[in-house]
Amino acid sequence: MKHLNYPIYKEQIYYKTLDNGLKVYLIPKNDYNKTFVTFTTNYGSFDQSFIPIGKTRRVNQPAGIAHFLEHKLFAMPDGSDAFERLSSFGVRANAFTSFDKTSYLFSGTNHIKEALIYLLDFVQTPYFTDASVKKEQGIILEEYLMYQDLPEQRIYYGLLKNMYNNHPIHTEILGTDESIMKITAHKLYQAYHTFYHPSNMVLTVIGNFNKDEILSLIDENQRNKQYTLEPPIKRFLPKEPMRLAHREETIYMSVSMPYVGIGVKLKPKADLKALYKQSLTLSLIMDMYFGDGGIIYNDLLKKGIINQSFKYGIADYENALSIILYGMTPKEEDFKREIMTRLSGLKRRNLDQQAFIRQKKVMQGDFIRSLNSLEHYNITFMSLLSYGIYLFDVPEMIQSITLEDVYEMLKTIKRKYMTTFTILAKKDK
Repeated sequence: MKHLNYPIYKEQIYYKTLDNGLKVYLIPKNDYNKTFVTFTTNYGSFDQSFIPIGKTRRVNQPAGIAHFLEHKLFAMPDGSDAFERLSSFGVRANAFTSFDKTSYLFSGTNHIKEALIYLLDFVQTPYFTDASVKKEQGIILEEYLMYQDLPEQRIYYGLLKNMYNNHPIHTEILGTDESIMKITAHKLYQAYHTFYHPSNMVLTVIGNFNKDEILSLIDENQRNKQYTLEPPIKRFLPKEPMRLAHREETIYMSVSMPYVGIGVKLKPKADLKALYKQSLTLSLIMDMYFGDGGIIYNDLLKKGIINQSFKYGIADYENALSIILYGMTPKEEDFKREIMTRLSGLKRRNLDQQAFIRQKKVMQGDFIRSLNSLEHYNITFMSLLSYGIYLFDVPEMIQSITLEDVYEMLKTIKRKYMTTFTILAKKDK
């Protein structure tokens, strides 16, 4: 077992790659009562085109199959439900699918070893039938339709769809009503055997446990299963032009006040570490100007153009980088004009060096505070591995951001790469 030591943060990380390729990270924090576990595959809604393990020909699968597979794995061959079984150990279990990950997780204070072994076993026991798939299609279609009634969900995906022409980020993680109905048991097994191989997975345990005991349990569990080491999966992402797919869109929903969203499409770095630094730089910029203490935020707040519902975020994934801003507003046209003008004008502002240094310190402080949450610690740690970054590399990366990095990023924020998505109230007939 290898060891990473971060004395400044009083953190120790132990890790090992098992013979079958599974990467195990153990982070003991024995001053906590709780333990938080994630078992994650590097497989999400993006992975629709790939070469299955043991095959030579590329296949294309329906959008939403990663999320569908997450649902189906909880149904065990004996008819039991893995979620209920995990809960019987007294732990809180859950799962989620994102654009590039699917993660199964639990947290608790007792019976951690038993829950951990069961987590490994149920995720590594696929069972799909045509009848069960058909039943699940109805359940997921209901979930899909439910999300269509959520304004923030519609704005987020609406902006991504407006920005991206080919990249699968423009499709909802659940897929579409049409793609959900194209999923079959055969396609689920095809995806499962490719992406749920241990060599494509990460197991992370953080909290109160004995690292040697836990590693021994995991190692023994995996040795008893018939897995051989496999090479990296060949995946395909379509080329994405810089032009927008759509300049604007307006829909009508049952809302009390208009919702408006603005998306800014940016050119991502090909190197994933460099992409993550781009994301950090953008976060710093947005926090400085559009955060609670930002000059632009407070000016727009005083003018009544935005309110407390205003939010923003950065979407950074392989071949995709963008800024998303949205909120409720009684002045939808002013919202669009002011924010797009302010964003494109940032490159002409003189950046205050002291304010820049303070903002970097704020980001580093937020990072340290986030370590108090085992859930946040675990999921962020796991997510950053895809970028080739360890969690405690982040403060140094923040510190490395220069004014030149900021100005270089600001030059790429252009009006021609901005799109809007508006939700207006339905009018009574």
